[in-house]
Amino acid sequence: MSYLKAITLSALVALAIIFMVQNIEALSHPLSIRLNLVFLKLESSAYATYLLILLAFFVGLLAASLLGIVERFGLRKTIRDQQKQVEGLNKELSSLRNLPLTGAPAASGASTAAAKQEDAGL
Repeated sequence: MSYLKAITLSALVALAIIFMVQNIEALSHPLSIRLNLVFLKLESSAYATYLLILLAFFVGLLAASLLGIVERFGLRKTIRDQQKQVEGLNKELSSLRNLPLTGAPAASGASTAAAKQEDAGL
């Protein structure tokens, strides 16, 4: 399975490199980003288009990584809580298994039938 992932990743990287080489003129065109609000007007200096694409890719990669880390910590906490619950339930089960038996001994099937007939007045 890891070979399949490596081959797929290699193919994607190769396609990205081919795309960049074949479109270098269009991707080198300078591009600036503007934000025009009623009370605020901002404009960045001109950067090559491929730099902005790479920046957007890495910002998305960073955001996804941070969300993954947060989710992983939450799942670890859930696992710890469930392990504590299982330990508590195992202790309870062990204590219930070790309780002494009390009360009258259980009667056999034949003597139980005779007792029922006596109670019925037969």
